Amino acid sequence: MELRILRYFLAVASEENISRAARMLHITQPTLSRQLHDLETELGVQLFERGSRHITLTPQGLLFRRRAREIIELSDKARQELICGCDEIKGTVVIGAGELQSVRKLGLYIKEFRDLHPQVSFELITSTADQIRSQLDQGLLDLGLMVEPLPGQNYEMIRFLETESYAAVMPADHPLTRQMCIRPEDLAGVPLILPGREEVRKTIISWMQGYYEDSQTVLISNLAFNGIQMVTAGLGVFVGIPGVGLDLLSGELETRSLQPALSSFSDIVWKPDVPLSTAAEAFIRFLKEKGDL
Repeated sequence: MELRILRYFLAVASEENISRAARMLHITQPTLSRQLHDLETELGVQLFERGSRHITLTPQGLLFRRRAREIIELSDKARQELICGCDEIKGTVVIGAGELQSVRKLGLYIKEFRDLHPQVSFELITSTADQIRSQLDQGLLDLGLMVEPLPGQNYEMIRFLETESYAAVMPADHPLTRQMCIRPEDLAGVPLILPGREEVRKTIISWMQGYYEDSQTVLISNLAFNGIQMVTAGLGVFVGIPGVGLDLLSGELETRSLQPALSSFSDIVWKPDVPLSTAAEAFIRFLKEKGDL
């Protein structure tokens, strides 16, 4: 299977029309149709539902589109890294990050690094920790910014000295707003909105010291900001790391710190067995040399 054929497939999937895709690819429609037919024959599955004016992807086609995109992204990334494999540091560093306060600190490091290496650019992808882990494993990301505990041990890491603090976010008229901070016993029986990441939920449940019951969890959200938005709907109290969501709170919501305090370090992580570009390796060395990490 050639990369060229994958690009043909993605073009048709995007345009949903073979004629338009053929014009965009600068090939004839019969040639493109034959290439798609040969691809389906090679895979042994039907990728498209062909209508009179439009074609759509079958369930197998949707899955193949995702894999084809990953393959093309890896190919383009590898080509760029080879082109940039010279003495002068240049290229793109791709970083996945959650909605964390420490992203601001990361931005300061990126600015300082680019002052030294102006031909290096960065791509920041906001995602969940599980998605970051998956993309690191596939080589689609160079680095990830995640909070501890890390998902698994197969990563190299640099710890930020700044921590992400857990908090409780509730409606402004909630009875718990009368308190300066929230203790584990205060949340007994209270409907809860918790983070989607299992390791983080376990940290919260452990902090609650036996006052937690499974029936309290009314919603799990993989993004903190969306979980906080569910608080405005009256579903419950969000407990977790609000991150940048704290900056977006309206007058409808109140936040309270936890007592005893609960916090986690943020880490820059990467896969030691996945080859990195010169630019990514240079950025890691830069971070390791920073005195405030």
